[in-house]
Amino acid sequence: MFDLPLRRGATGVLTAFWLWLSVLGVQGQGDVNLDEGVSSHNMEAVAFIPIADMLTEKVNDIASWYDEEEDITYLLVGCENGTALFRMLPGARPIFMGKLPTQSVTSLWRDIKVVHGHAYIVSEAPAHGMQVMDLEALRAWSPLEGPVTWAPDTVVSTPSTAHNVVAFEEASKVIQVGTSTMGGGAVIFDLSDPSAPSLIGGLSEWGSLHDAQALIYNGPDAAHVGKEILFAAGGESLWILDITDASDVQLIGTSTYTNPHFSHQVWVSDTHDHAFLGDELDETSEGGATRTVVFDLTDLDHPQEVEVHVAETTASDHNQYTHGEWLFQSNYRAGLRMLSDAWPQLNVLTERGFFDPLEESFGPGFQGAWSHVICEEEGVLAFTSINEGLWVVRPRFARLDNVAISLCEPGTIPTPNVWSMTLKVEEGWYFPIEVQVEGVVMTTGQDNGWTVTEPGSTLLYFEAWGLPGVQPSVKLTSQRSTWSLNMLTPDALWFAHYEDADGDGFGNPNMPVWGCGDLPGTSTLPLDCQDWNANTYPQAPELCDGWNNDCDDEVDEGTAQLVWYADADGDGFGNPNAPVVLSCTPLNERVLTPGDCNDSEATMYPGAPALEDGMDNNCDGIIADLEINPCPGDFDLDGNRTINDMLQLLSNFGCEAGCSSSMDNQDTVDTADLLVWLGVFGLDCD
Repeated sequence: MFDLPLRRGATGVLTAFWLWLSVLGVQGQGDVNLDEGVSSHNMEAVAFIPIADMLTEKVNDIASWYDEEEDITYLLVGCENGTALFRMLPGARPIFMGKLPTQSVTSLWRDIKVVHGHAYIVSEAPAHGMQVMDLEALRAWSPLEGPVTWAPDTVVSTPSTAHNVVAFEEASKVIQVGTSTMGGGAVIFDLSDPSAPSLIGGLSEWGSLHDAQALIYNGPDAAHVGKEILFAAGGESLWILDITDASDVQLIGTSTYTNPHFSHQVWVSDTHDHAFLGDELDETSEGGATRTVVFDLTDLDHPQEVEVHVAETTASDHNQYTHGEWLFQSNYRAGLRMLSDAWPQLNVLTERGFFDPLEESFGPGFQGAWSHVICEEEGVLAFTSINEGLWVVRPRFARLDNVAISLCEPGTIPTPNVWSMTLKVEEGWYFPIEVQVEGVVMTTGQDNGWTVTEPGSTLLYFEAWGLPGVQPSVKLTSQRSTWSLNMLTPDALWFAHYEDADGDGFGNPNMPVWGCGDLPGTSTLPLDCQDWNANTYPQAPELCDGWNNDCDDEVDEGTAQLVWYADADGDGFGNPNAPVVLSCTPLNERVLTPGDCNDSEATMYPGAPALEDGMDNNCDGIIADLEINPCPGDFDLDGNRTINDMLQLLSNFGCEAGCSSSMDNQDTVDTADLLVWLGVFGLDCD
C-alpha cells in the first residue's frame, strides 16, 4: 500500500534518527518552547509539527482514526499537495508517516473523513475525484522506515471536485457537497462495501451546499425521529433535508438568520435540539466580533434563530464541532476556542478556554486555525493552522454533578441548605487543585475548601446559607489556571423568587422574595420590565398601545398605527377633511371616529339630538323636523330677531356646509339667506 520511502539512503543515519524520535515521542519541535508566541487559557500545547516537516506550504482539513484493535490513534492532515499521515505515540505525540499525494494538482482545499476504517478524501483540485484508502494498511508501518509515499486503494472519479465530504457512519454513507456536479449540491454514496463507494443519489434543488452534518435524528421533533437528516450550510441559510431515500431527497425546513453573508458550516448539539452555525464572511464584511448563530430544532420544519453568541475576538470563524456539553471552534486568527454548551438550560454559550498560535492576532481574515479533531483516547485535540502546521493541545476539563438536600419547607423559617456533590476532574490539569465554594456562607464548623491531588471524583459535602441574588459556585485553582463551576439550585433550596404582580410569568427584578419551592404570586425569572402590565414581558407580542410590550426598549415597533382625527369641538367625532395623525396612543383633541360635519359646533355630530336651532345636528345633510328653528333668524335663541342675530349671520356668510345661520334650510349661508333674514327683522317670534 505504499511506495518507496521519501527519505532513505543515508546509510542508516536517517533510520537511527527516526528511531530516536519515536523513543522521544516528539517530532518537529526539537528544543522549541511550545508556549512561546502563543496565547492560551485552560489549554496547553502537547506537540507541534511545522508545515516544513509535512513537505508542504499550507495545511487545511484534519481527520482522525482510532484503531480499536491496536489501540492507536492516527491523524490525517490535509495539505496543498496531498494528505499527511501521523501515528500518535504515547503522550499524544504524533510521528510523521509520510504522504498520500494529491490525485491531480495542488489545491488549498482538501477535505478528509473517516468511515468504517476507510479515509475518503476530496479536493477542489481539477480532476481529483475522491480517494479511498483502507487505513488498516497503516498498522504495518514502522517508525524505522521513516516517512513513505502512500497510495489510495480506489479513486472515484465523479464528481471530479468537491469542497467537502460528510461522514455518515451510522448509515454507512458519505456525502460530497460543493461538488462539480449537481450545481454545487450534494452527491450521496453508499458504503456497504467501504472500499467501493456506490453512487445512490444527489440533490441540486437547493443550490450549492458548502458543508453539512448527517445523522439519524433523535431529537425533540417526534415527526422526524429515526430519519436520516442532513443539516447543511449554504448560501445565506440553514437547510434541513431528509435523505432517508437518497433518490428522493425532501426539504424539511430552512431558515436564514440575522445579517447573513455566507453560511459556511453548521453542527448540531449531541442532543439534536440546537444547531450552531458559522458565517465565514460576516466579520470581514461588517466588522465586529465573531458570531455563532444558534437555532432551536424543536420543530425541524421551522428552525428558529434563538441567539447569536458574540465572542470577545473579531476573528473570522471557520469550523465548529460539539463534544458532549462542549463546543470547539477553529476560528482562524483566534485559534482553537473551547465553549461550554450549556444550551438550553442557561441559554448561553460561555468560552472556557482557547489556544491561539497567532498570539494577539484576533482580527478577521483567513490565516490561522482551519479545523480540528477530538482524540478521546488521548484526551487531546489536534488542529491545523494554515501557515504554521499541526498542533496537539490538551484541554482541562472539569464537571460538577451535585445533589442538594434542604430542610426548606414553604412557610418555615429559612434553614441552612445541605449540599452533597461530586466534583470530577479529568486528565489535563496541573495538580494539586485547590477547591473553594463561593457565593454561600458556611455554618459553624464547616469547611469551604478542599484539595484535589489527582484525576477522578471528589465528594464535597457542606452546610451553608445561600445568598439572595448570588449564584453559588465552586472555584478550582491550579498553578496554571482558575476555573469556576456553577452549582445547580433545585427547588429544595432557598433561593430568590421575584414578585409577579401582573401574573404574566415574569417577575420584577427589583422585588426579590427569598424562599423555596413554588411561591404564589412570584416567578423565578426576574425579567419583567413593567410588572403592573400583563401585556409586557420578554418576547411578548408587540401591541399598538404605547407600551414596550416585549421589553426590548422599543415602543410599538412593527405594529399598524391608528388614524386620529381632529376634534376641535370635543363632541367625540373628528373632522374628516382636516389633516390626520398616526399614533398608537391617545392624542389631545383627536379621536378615532370621523364624521363631524361642523367641528366648531359641539351640538353637531352623527346621531346628535335635534335642538330646534336650525342646524343639521345629526349631520345627515339636511335640516328637518325638530332641527328646524321655530323662529328662523333667531340664531342666539333669545326669542327676538335682533342686530346680534344679523351679525352672527354675517359672520357665517359664505359657509357651504354645516352652517349654523342658514335661513332657507339649504345648510349654506349666502345672499338669499341675508335677504330672508332682513324680511323678518324686527318681527316677534311668537
